[in-house]
Order: sequence, then structure tokens, then C-alpha cells
Amino acid sequence: MDTFIKRRLFIALFMALFSSPTIVFSQVLTNNTSISITKTWSLQPSGYTYPINISVPTGPVPIGGFPVCILLHGNGSANLSNLAGPPMLSQQQFGSVLPCHILVAPTGYQNSWNICAENSDAPDLEMINDLINILQGYTNVNPYKFRVLGTSNGAGLANRVFIENTNDRIDIICAVVSHLNDFQYHLGNFYKPSGITNPSSSYCGYDVVSNPLSSRKYLSISNINDQLIPYNGGLSLVGATFLPAETAAFTIATYKGYTGSLLTTGTTAGSGSLAITAYSYLSGDVVHVKGTAQHSINATQKAFISDYFSDCDAVLGIEDYDLSKIEIYPNPASNVLNIKVDAVLIGKIFSIYDNLGRNILVGKLNSEISNINIAELTKGVYFLIIEGELNQVVKVVKE
Repeated sequence: MDTFIKRRLFIALFMALFSSPTIVFSQVLTNNTSISITKTWSLQPSGYTYPINISVPTGPVPIGGFPVCILLHGNGSANLSNLAGPPMLSQQQFGSVLPCHILVAPTGYQNSWNICAENSDAPDLEMINDLINILQGYTNVNPYKFRVLGTSNGAGLANRVFIENTNDRIDIICAVVSHLNDFQYHLGNFYKPSGITNPSSSYCGYDVVSNPLSSRKYLSISNINDQLIPYNGGLSLVGATFLPAETAAFTIATYKGYTGSLLTTGTTAGSGSLAITAYSYLSGDVVHVKGTAQHSINATQKAFISDYFSDCDAVLGIEDYDLSKIEIYPNPASNVLNIKVDAVLIGKIFSIYDNLGRNILVGKLNSEISNINIAELTKGVYFLIIEGELNQVVKVVKE
């Protein structure tokens, strides 16, 4: 496709996501969407329903949908707006850091996440996977760009997600002020617990070797003057023994294919109390950021997160468009997609593009109802576009 056609296509794809054409399989995620996930375990046989706050950016939807960042609070904190302190998705926290992301902030059982000796033994990893499976069905969500960012206890859970979760739709993990502990990495391997975490067990019950997905990017942020999580490694007040922060990042980079030595020099930014040093491996696939913000995060570190996560350049805007009626069913579809159109579109050429803008299928609408064989397409999200009617775009899911 030439540049003009690509531009028209991208605008059309945007309109398919930002508008409300006749799509029967999904809805638009909003700040008021209610998502209910309940989990049970031995101490909560009646179940715990996770409160979940949502913040959706205003303005145009990026091609393919907004990326989603799941925000995990620290121990004793919460993401409930009616409690003291701002929730993580607020502007004071990460709302201004990730303006191009849908922010989804669950609250853990007893305001905690299950790492080892916390108040919670909840199956939080199951909750996160369920949450992603629910969110990926909304039309304004990019189903291939889920990120997990946790602080303190939430960073411990983010590290568990990195090590244990096998959903390849999670493409970035960010751990803030809690790097790898020796439950999660010991004896030369990453580990996950075979059952309930138990502080009295060796390595808290993390006894099964786990092989993290190597496709994810990883960002860790730790501070040399943190009084809770020792930057240079060792036993912490939280009851876990931590790897040195720089060694932890190097360990992850080595697992992902880095063959060099531990970096001892990095790139600096900011000054005074806002100064940071970033150590980047594998062209930014693994990055460690060192600062002096104690058990917190400063403005320079927040700016680094914003740059690392940024997808703002994918946003396109347009005003005033019309849609002729197009109905597709079933959607999602496995083998055959039926297209019902107004008579004025009979004889038009249709094209199906993937979410990278590649033309996958081409055909003609021979009647008001046409059948398209999509059996050979791989599972994923596609866009149906009608020739000469670049506004006429419908999002299609192949299951």
C-alpha cells in the first residue's frame, strides 16, 4: 500500500474502534464498567470479590485499541477511592504517567498481595489472568498490549507474574521498589510455589522451577537509600531475602539471552534528589533504574516509566464520519464469517487486514449477505474494510 492508502486505512481502523458500528460481540470499556472477579481459598471459602477501579483515557482510540496497565498497590495500601490516600490510577499516582493507557487497579485481599508472609493467601495470579481475559474482549482495548506495574508488595506480585504467568498478551512488567527475592530466584533458577506459600517452609514453598516468557520487556526501579528493601541485597523487614537490585536485573537479562557482564555504568538523568541511573540490557528489553527516592518513586523515575511504556504516538484523531449499516455474524467466528450490508454496497470489494495493517483476504460482496471463509486465519483481531468506503470498518475476531 502507498502512504496515502495506509493513512486512510489507519484512520479507518481508528474509526472502527472509536465509533459504534454494528458489532455484536463486545462493548466499549468505560470508567463505569463493572468487572467482578471472585476467588476462593481455604481461609475464604465464601470467596473474596476484588474491587477494581478503571480509568479510560479521553479522546481518540489508538489503532488496535488502548494498551492496558494493571496497577498493583503496596502492602496496606488500596486502590479504593474512598480510603485515605490517592488510588494508583489517580493523577497524583500514575494517571499522569501513563496518559495513553487504560489503567485498571484491583485491590487485594486485606489490602495485600500473596507473596509469602502477607495477610493474604489469595490466588492473585489467577485473578490477574482472569482480568486480562475479560478486558481483551472490549473493543477499545488492545488485546496484545497488557502491562503490569506494581509497587512494593505489588512489585513482588508483578515479579511473580513475570516468572509464573504464561499469557503472552502481557508484554511489559514493571517492578517498583521491590526487586527479585530469593523465593523467586535461587539455585540458578526461577521458582513458583507448588501450593500455598508458607513462611516456615524452605524458600516459602517456592519449590517448582518456572521458565518465564522471554518475550516480555522488564523494568525495575529501586533506590539505594530504601530502608525497607535493601538495594544491595540481604534480609528485609518484610521477611524475605533479596538479591542485589542490579544483580536481579542482570539475572533476568541473562535469562533472556544477554551474554555480557553485569553493567557497572549506566545512563544518568535528573540532578540532586531526582537523579537516576539506568542500566539497559538487550536494547532496552531489560532495564534497571537506580535512584534515591527511598521506598518511593520520584518524578524522574516516573518520567522514565512514561517513556518506557509510551504508546501515545499510535493515537490518531478524526471528526464527523458516517457509517452505512454493516452487520457481521457470528463474531467471534471460527470458520465462516457472514456479512450483511445495505444493497448500495453490493459489488464492492472487501479486504480484511490484521492489526499490523497487512492485507490478509480480499473478496467481493455479491449479495446483501456474503459468506467469507476465515478457517485458515490465525486467532486474533482483524478489520473488515469495504472498497471505496474506508469509513466502513468492522472489527472481527477469529477464535
